Amino acid sequence: MTDWKHIKMAELQYDYYTSLATLYDTQDLTMPSSQAQRIGAIAETRFITECLQRDFEPHTPTTPMPWDYIVHCPAGDLKVQIKSTSVKDRAAYAVNTGSGCTQKEHIPDSVDIVGIYISPLDQWWMIPQSVITSKTLKLYPDTPSKSKYKKYQNNWSAYYE
Repeated sequence: MTDWKHIKMAELQYDYYTSLATLYDTQDLTMPSSQAQRIGAIAETRFITECLQRDFEPHTPTTPMPWDYIVHCPAGDLKVQIKSTSVKDRAAYAVNTGSGCTQKEHIPDSVDIVGIYISPLDQWWMIPQSVITSKTLKLYPDTPSKSKYKKYQNNWSAYYE
């Protein structure tokens, strides 16, 4: 026999969360997220964890901005864009630093740091936006001589300067 009371309660909970999603203008709760969105969410969650472990305060903007977080840290308030990759081509991990829906725009000057998370290595690269010259970066975690970005591997010093 079906327990209609539990079914009705589940429907009410669903309606409640859907109303909250609409109120807070989030994506439709009935739509499953893509794998890329999940990977991005994992990177952003790991970034928040890293910040909190370092006694930084990460803040998300309330309206769409070119950065994902403003991080209050010893260096001041830094605007950080988070990127993630798991794609390895020979010795390098490729990262598209484009922004916007089409990924054609370059990261704007208003961003201070591009934090790149290489998920298979559980590794961060904190690259100042000012040194990024192309939309696609090649990161060589195991080959020091091939990467102009090697000095930013596991380097959080920009948050302390």
